[in-house]
Amino acid sequence: MKKLPAGIQDFRKLITGDYVYIDKTDIISELIENHSYVFLSRPRRFGKSLLVSTLEEIFSGNRELFRGLKIHNRDDWQKHPVIRLDFSDITTTDPESFRLSTDARLKKIAEEEELTITAHSTGDFFSELISSLHVKYGIKVVILIDEYDKPISDHLHDPATAEKMRDYLYSVFVRMKANDAHIRFALLTGVSKFAKMSLFSGINQLTDLSMHDDFANLLGYTQAELEDNFPEHIQNVAVKLEIPEEELLVRIRNWYNGYSWNGSDRVYNPFSILSFFQAAKFENYWFSTGTPSHLLRILKTGKYRLDGIKDSTANYLTFDADSLMNISPKNLLFQTGYLTIKEKRMVYDQEEFILDFPNYEVENSFYSYLLSDITTVQPDEAKIIGNRLRFALEKGDSDQFRLLLSSVFANIPSSLIIEEERFFHSIFIMVMFLTGIRIRSEVNTNIGRIDGVIEFSDSIIIAEFKYKKAAETALDQIKNKKYYEPYLLSDKKLIFLGVSFSKNNIEVVTEKLK
Repeated sequence: MKKLPAGIQDFRKLITGDYVYIDKTDIISELIENHSYVFLSRPRRFGKSLLVSTLEEIFSGNRELFRGLKIHNRDDWQKHPVIRLDFSDITTTDPESFRLSTDARLKKIAEEEELTITAHSTGDFFSELISSLHVKYGIKVVILIDEYDKPISDHLHDPATAEKMRDYLYSVFVRMKANDAHIRFALLTGVSKFAKMSLFSGINQLTDLSMHDDFANLLGYTQAELEDNFPEHIQNVAVKLEIPEEELLVRIRNWYNGYSWNGSDRVYNPFSILSFFQAAKFENYWFSTGTPSHLLRILKTGKYRLDGIKDSTANYLTFDADSLMNISPKNLLFQTGYLTIKEKRMVYDQEEFILDFPNYEVENSFYSYLLSDITTVQPDEAKIIGNRLRFALEKGDSDQFRLLLSSVFANIPSSLIIEEERFFHSIFIMVMFLTGIRIRSEVNTNIGRIDGVIEFSDSIIIAEFKYKKAAETALDQIKNKKYYEPYLLSDKKLIFLGVSFSKNNIEVVTEKLK
């Protein structure tokens, strides 16, 4: 049985070390045959660095490494000089340290190639390095830049510094345009695309493949690839968990599959599924690798409705930013992998996207991380409280439900409380999800919009939330607007839930439909 390639980002090590390799080289071959300057955005831990390493081996002419793979019979195995920069391995603490670190990396490449570069500025040095390599070998240069956006995204909380980083990167990247005659192929990878900020205007005809149908499965594992390449690992986990393989695959799909960049093809995040195979436990693995602090800062301001995340609508403009000071939370959630494309449709000849969490792991990670960041309640504590909340709700014990819910809100520092209904509503949504309760929020009917609907095996709870108003007014609204009518044909009992929030008090009332 081949080893699991968890954490392996080096193609040579993966192939020679007898690790499982999902052969994507037919797609890679199409990429390098039909494109010259390309950009690819994917969330963290999705295999971008392995792609860069694979391309480096291809353009270095190392055909033997690819024996048995789809690309092996490719005609062109000419060796090209390669400039590879990984900005995750370059100091980005401040603009000056970033400049010095980048300069040092470029000088190291020149020294390894025994080139004498006389230029002093980073842009001039980069330009002279490209042309000198072409002259030395008589073959055009390949440029591979991994995690290009890290110097910018590390400082989104400080737009002035982020702009300095962006301007510096532009001064380097713009040199590719002048050196087009010396360049065979260039790839930039990253998590985010700052397209409207002039950064990419310095590169000739850069093709963004991030949402291109032909490259939707370039990174990540499809369901078929998972089952074809990991049969023994799947069997081992099924034995350990004592469940049938078919049931295991359904649960794996629910937990870890679902990322899509075209609304139809869906893939697994390699890091999560490989971690699962290693541990044989359904856990949040991707979440443990870290969540961007700037994303949490924006969400904590309360300016973005958390109850509006699922099934939210977007278009191509959603994924571009006008400035570093105006990056929408929806854009950040998509770029960082918390949202994915659930569906793509045409509206008046324009593509429109429906966004949602890709899977249970990501949704659970999102709410756990945000709740623990906003409150002092840790995820494990939230689960315990959540189980008790669910029991109280199912039993119709409004007093116990109120006490438990109040204990969660009491752990929110007063400085973080935003005195608006949507803030309390969002916290409620997070708490309900962490209990395992699926609450449908903002449910549209022909008689109005219901704040929330919770469905159990024997009951349906219709919830209405109020801010600084009596909880009884929430019940009155449910009854007066007859929110319950769409559920009258159900054989389940109907329960009305009214919740009133304020900074210092929570009031809960319930009533069964008579």
